Amino acid sequence: MGFLSYDSEVMQSISRAADYVILNVLCLLFCMPIVTAGAALTAKYYVSMKLVRGEEPAVCKAFFKSFKENFKQATILWIIMLLVLVLLGLDWFLTVTSDQGITWTVFQILLLVMTVLALMSTVCVFPLLARFHLTNVQAVRSAVLFSVLHLPQMLLVLLSIALPYYIGYHYMEWFLLIWVICTGVSLYLVSKMYVKAFAKLETGKEGAPETESMEESESIEETDVVSEEEPAEENAHA
Repeated sequence: MGFLSYDSEVMQSISRAADYVILNVLCLLFCMPIVTAGAALTAKYYVSMKLVRGEEPAVCKAFFKSFKENFKQATILWIIMLLVLVLLGLDWFLTVTSDQGITWTVFQILLLVMTVLALMSTVCVFPLLARFHLTNVQAVRSAVLFSVLHLPQMLLVLLSIALPYYIGYHYMEWFLLIWVICTGVSLYLVSKMYVKAFAKLETGKEGAPETESMEESESIEETDVVSEEEPAEENAHA
C-alpha cells in the first residue's frame, strides 16, 4: 500500500491536482463581485506559478496574502482592461447590427485584431503583476508586448480559458466535472508557460520573437517587457 502513503508519487499528484482545483474555486468566488476579479486572478497565478516551480505554499494562505497585497493595483488594472473590453464590445454590437458593405468588413477585421490583443493582454497582465514589480503603465505595456511576442501561446491561453465553458455548455449534466478537470489542467499548463517565459526574462536569455510576421525593425528584446524590473521580493510577489 506504499502508493497510498502521503509521500508517494500518486498521493503527491492527487494533492497537487487538488491545489489547482482549490485555486480555481477561490478565484471564481472572489471574481463574483466583478470588481475584485483582478486581485483574484493575480492571487491565483501568484500561487499556481509557485506550485509549478516546485515550491510548497499553503494555497489558501498564499492566495489571500497576494489578494490583499495586490488588491489596489490589480483592481485599477482590471477596471481599465474591463472598460477597454466593454468599449470593444459596443463596437462589435454596432458593427454587427449595421450593414455598411465592404467598409464595415475591413473595420471588422481591424476590430477583431484589437479585440484579440485586448483579451490576450487582459489575461496576461495579472500573471505579470503576480511576478514583477510594475507600475500600472508598465504592466499594461508589458502585457501588450508579451502577448505580441508570444502570440501562439497566448492564443492557446485564450482557447484553454474558453474551452471548459464551451464543452460544459454542450454537456450541462457534466458541467461541474468538466469545469473542475479542464480548468485545473488549463491552470497548470498556462502557469507552466508563464514560468518558463518569465524565467527567460529574468535571466536575459530571450529567444527570437515567435511571431514570424513581425518586422525586424520592430523586434524588441523580451527584457523590455518588464522594463528591467527586478523580480518581486518574496513577501510581495511570487
